[in-house]
Amino acid sequence: MHETIYDLIIIGGGVVGISILRAATLQGYHCALIEKEAHLFYHASGSNSGIACTGVDAAPGTLERTLIRDANSMFRPYCKELNVPTRPCGSLVCLWPWDDVKENHLDHVLDESHEAGDTHASRLSSSQVRHLEPNLASHCRGAVHIPGEIVVDPWLYSVSLAAHARENGARIFTNFTFDPNASHLEDNIWNVFEVKPSDGSMPKRLRGRAIANAAGLWSDIIQKKTHGPTTSIHLTKRSWSAKPRRGQYRIYAPSMQSLITHPIQPIPTQRTKGIFVFSTIYNQIVVGPTALDQESRTDRSIDPIIAKELDIHVKRLIPDLDVSNLVGEYVGVRPGTDKRDYQIHLYPEERWIAVAGIRSTGLTASLGIGNYVVRNLRAILDTPAKDRIVKTTPLPHLSTLVKDFHNRNGYVEINGFKYKVTHPLTVFGWRAKEGIAGLSSKL
Repeated sequence: MHETIYDLIIIGGGVVGISILRAATLQGYHCALIEKEAHLFYHASGSNSGIACTGVDAAPGTLERTLIRDANSMFRPYCKELNVPTRPCGSLVCLWPWDDVKENHLDHVLDESHEAGDTHASRLSSSQVRHLEPNLASHCRGAVHIPGEIVVDPWLYSVSLAAHARENGARIFTNFTFDPNASHLEDNIWNVFEVKPSDGSMPKRLRGRAIANAAGLWSDIIQKKTHGPTTSIHLTKRSWSAKPRRGQYRIYAPSMQSLITHPIQPIPTQRTKGIFVFSTIYNQIVVGPTALDQESRTDRSIDPIIAKELDIHVKRLIPDLDVSNLVGEYVGVRPGTDKRDYQIHLYPEERWIAVAGIRSTGLTASLGIGNYVVRNLRAILDTPAKDRIVKTTPLPHLSTLVKDFHNRNGYVEINGFKYKVTHPLTVFGWRAKEGIAGLSSKL
């Protein structure tokens, strides 16, 4: 029996890995993706904020800022074509009396917004902020309005990439843990093995002409351990180390007196964007994320002390919010590294590209990252023989998905494939049938 040889095998089923799978597939490459969990978007991509930002806090001249800017030009048309629900409301970077910064810091935010490509960003007085957000605390000292930022359903956006890739011939294998010790390059073909199953069965094997390491928090481990049976594989010429950073969130049911439209952001620092307060497209109020470095790559336990601090923080910004109406809470672990910028490196001799250090902007930059990786891979992959006729089926109507979610115990079916809804913001919104989930379910 003829064994399939893929052009590209991607390690990691988060939004970054899936975006690479889609971009390469649409260019005509025959691609597969492996994910160690039973479901896609289980780790960082299943616990982000669901806000597509403009990269105002990304350092000038970095690859991160460049790819965010590239992605921003594609994000709205993509979501419209694939029927991904969004709220293109822009955000408010606010200055508060308790902030230990001067008012001219808002001018710096404005300059950075223009540099990042959002040329319509503008300064607002405290009265203008109050007019835009009447339920916000009145003692805001002013803000910068960044109109390019978009609230999105983070899970639907991510799964739309997977559905589009699959519709055009991509393969996705879940429950497939990459074995860095057994996997090896032989005659310019990678033999990719899974870790030996505990039931004693034979490990599955895939074969491919190139590999993209998009394993998030585990990318550095895979990079260091993959060497094959010889010493000819050198994937540590440009190295980094994971620095997991946990972000805790709380979600509340709103009232008419506590609804807000724009994400409310603090003035960002080099270390963090700070704690946001925003409403999801399902009109639930969210506060988070915090930013605490930790050793564990998997600890997503709720810290009750932090939870109380988040309650206090959100009440300070939205005084009429009843924090006892808690819908839920969650923790995400962001895939940071010891480097400030993205770590996307091509290893031509090893037929390998590393895609790491994406931090908290994976959803935002995903379309740009996917295209950038494919451009780099052209150095080691032959151009596809002919242009692919791209098929595009929009996601089912939201009312259909919400109904499916309730009838299938947390799963939905898209283009014949079954997906588990893994993101808390989607789960909580669809459970409560709030916002557009409530409107659509009544159609």
